[in-house]
Amino acid sequence: MKTRFILINTSHAGNVGACARAMKTMGFDELVLVAPRWPNVLRREETIQRASGALDVLKNARIVETLDEALDGVSHLCATAMTPRDFGPPTRAPRAHFDLLLKKELPPPVFKGLEAENTKNTPIPTVEAGIGFLFGCERFGMSNEDVYRCHVALQIPTDPNFGSLNLGAAIQVIAYEWRQALGGFAVHSAMLAPTLADAAQVAGMLAHWQA
Repeated sequence: MKTRFILINTSHAGNVGACARAMKTMGFDELVLVAPRWPNVLRREETIQRASGALDVLKNARIVETLDEALDGVSHLCATAMTPRDFGPPTRAPRAHFDLLLKKELPPPVFKGLEAENTKNTPIPTVEAGIGFLFGCERFGMSNEDVYRCHVALQIPTDPNFGSLNLGAAIQVIAYEWRQALGGFAVHSAMLAPTLADAAQVAGMLAHWQA
């Protein structure tokens, strides 16, 4: 399924590299940066070091000037905001939202603070064209204006006394939850599957013991 990670006004080059690495470990590769602090952020040494091998994600990443450009081809947009808004889309935990989304059980979006008649004819959001995950800048998070453009505000369940997550860590959690919702990857075992010994091998083992 088409999945895009969108970073708005990213200020730390290292975080871009960490995000690329987090995405690649979960099998995602579409990264778009909206007006980052450094125009050459994809080529900066700190970015490359923190990517730790996810250079293909950096190579294919795009830099655009506006959020509108980044959203082309996205039909379902998820904000990632730790602070609930009084207005705007509903707030859900990632796992719960993905379960509803893939089962096509999402109710029509009703934005807090808006009259019901303004949203009752709004179609139920789908991921047919693609899903986008929107992340704000490190210092200020996401603006209300950007959150209001989304179908949902995903809130990672954290300790209520300390909910601060590094950008790379937040992307890792969202990428993991989305990959699991899509079916996940098999766990890789370092041990080979056991095989039964044949008659000759058993006889050889007994002879060795007797010796």
